[in-house]
Amino acid sequence: MLLTLILVFGNNASLAVEDDRDISDVRLFDETFLDINANEFRKSMDLVWLNTLSGWRMGGGSTSTDRLFLQTHIKVNQQLSENLNFGFDLEQEDFYAKKPLQALLLFADIYPFSSTNIAFSFLGTASVDKKESDLGFALTFGRRPTNYVRLSWLSTDYYFNEKNDEDASSYAESGELLLLQSSYDFGKHWSLYLDWKRLTPLEYIFDDQVSSFTNDSYNYKTTVIYHFNQHRFAGIDLQAMNDARSLTEPSRDEAQDIDYRLVNLYWVNGVDQDYELTIGLRYDDFEEQFRDQQNQANSYDFRLWTVQAYTGLYHDFTIHQAWDLGLYVGWSERDTIYVASSMPDDINEGVEAKLRISWGYHSADKVSQLQLSISFNLDDLIDDPTDGGGIYFQTLF
Repeated sequence: MLLTLILVFGNNASLAVEDDRDISDVRLFDETFLDINANEFRKSMDLVWLNTLSGWRMGGGSTSTDRLFLQTHIKVNQQLSENLNFGFDLEQEDFYAKKPLQALLLFADIYPFSSTNIAFSFLGTASVDKKESDLGFALTFGRRPTNYVRLSWLSTDYYFNEKNDEDASSYAESGELLLLQSSYDFGKHWSLYLDWKRLTPLEYIFDDQVSSFTNDSYNYKTTVIYHFNQHRFAGIDLQAMNDARSLTEPSRDEAQDIDYRLVNLYWVNGVDQDYELTIGLRYDDFEEQFRDQQNQANSYDFRLWTVQAYTGLYHDFTIHQAWDLGLYVGWSERDTIYVASSMPDDINEGVEAKLRISWGYHSADKVSQLQLSISFNLDDLIDDPTDGGGIYFQTLF
């Protein structure tokens, strides 16, 4: 077995970039995590994606708030020879707050000795304004997409203090992004996927030399798959994310600490057959601590947690078309507890249930797949029967 050190730039726990120097505007509701689960890709598609070097996928759907759940990922890895790979990666997922679009991460993997499968990589984001460019390096043992581990280092806005001639803003402490990504097969049945990101503390000083923004975050994702055979597998997804940030201005002094944890267990049967059945159990736990030092009446502790059982049935009824049904039933608790005793707390709990009906169209080999969905609120069919729609598309290069 080979071990590889690699990097790929990641999603919503990424660098604090231009236009992302503020407190996140969190908007979540009771059934948000059922909405997200209903609009995500099928687990069989996720597994194919994890084992593919190049492709594009995007998806999302309506949630119970005034925002959409969105996923975007494009990755291109071109082997120019046994000694050089070149490509780029862009991944983003927005579900609790709006985030600016991330920049493309370019990489060049150099294997000096092809027989050893050890590579040194140059990394960088493409930006017309040099002050916004990120630069870094990676060390890779093995070759993607399987049996590798990649460890990377990326410096935030590497040239900012040197190249910023527009105003007096600067970094008092420049953050560094550390990444570990790996995919490994153990025997014939077990597969392990790691995608760990850590942003070291950064501090940005605004033009007025009084205002400042700080950020410190991590996002750790782990997936373990057990393959019964080519048509059946079981898996568990684990995720732990934290995003701590503060903003100090003459008129504002705010701090925010967000924690998110996910445990998702699932069993999939009938992959690449006429009927594909998915059964799962999922737990989401989101917490936000917000403090307004200038007005304690605005300070609060927010928590939304949901446990849900779900099932999906996918069926190809022609060479290009399919239908897909999903049922999601869970218990949700949403609490907003204010620090000031004068403010009334907001506590909600109850059963949430959703039915998703989807139509899919795909190429004959299923390399490209499109799906359109509509959802129904089974827990409130009379007053609020529909819950919007969703779409996803995936293609492999």
